Amino acid sequence: MTSLKNKVALVTGSARGIGKAIAIRYGSLGASVVVNYSTDGKRPQETVEEIKRADTISIAVQADILKVADIDRLFAAALDKFGPLDIVVANAGVELVGQSVPVFTEVDFDRLFGINNKGAFFTLQKTAKHVADNGRIIYTGSSSTAFPLLGLALYGGSKLAPQFLVEVLAKEIGHRGVTVNSILPTATESAGVYGDGVSTDFRNFIKSFRPMQRMGTSSDVANAAEYLAGDMAAFMSGQHLLVTGGAPA
Repeated sequence: MTSLKNKVALVTGSARGIGKAIAIRYGSLGASVVVNYSTDGKRPQETVEEIKRADTISIAVQADILKVADIDRLFAAALDKFGPLDIVVANAGVELVGQSVPVFTEVDFDRLFGINNKGAFFTLQKTAKHVADNGRIIYTGSSSTAFPLLGLALYGGSKLAPQFLVEVLAKEIGHRGVTVNSILPTATESAGVYGDGVSTDFRNFIKSFRPMQRMGTSSDVANAAEYLAGDMAAFMSGQHLLVTGGAPA
């Protein structure tokens, strides 16, 4: 099993869903964890308490990733509490599915590109400045960027540019032993737009084309995040890891 003992991890958007699963996994492996949330004041503390049950240290820091000043404050709080960061997961994001090109609005565009694009860019920029040598940087993207589907132009488009940044950043700071990679999850149970449940029709749609005939889970994504954070991934950088059960998306 991977050991993250004496490591410090920061996971944005980790009060729920995929981010929560990654934060808890890192805590269970021995890392001290900074849990980030935007507006939800109850769930982040629940995540912190669950991490603490593994006898590791965790704090929750409110910061809206849409605002660069908040990103600066998040990193300042993490560095003040723990010192250098060994692992940063740029996970915060919002989803919008089923919106065709003629339908999405300027408000939709500004929200998705503000958080998924601008927020990710400046989170990764800040990480590049403060991650420790031999550290790990992980971006949570989307499998929709690898296989375009109807109704996902805006969402997939907002997630695509940070993947390019991952490849560039891997080249710019690789000399420090830092790896930079993406995880591209498929539709995931209890996360994002599926946080409140999944219809039978959608499950049947998944079965129609996915070899493993199920949705992904937050644990599936946390498994990938565990690998990328550990020693076994020390020579893997600039890559995009699809977590899709054998399907293209």
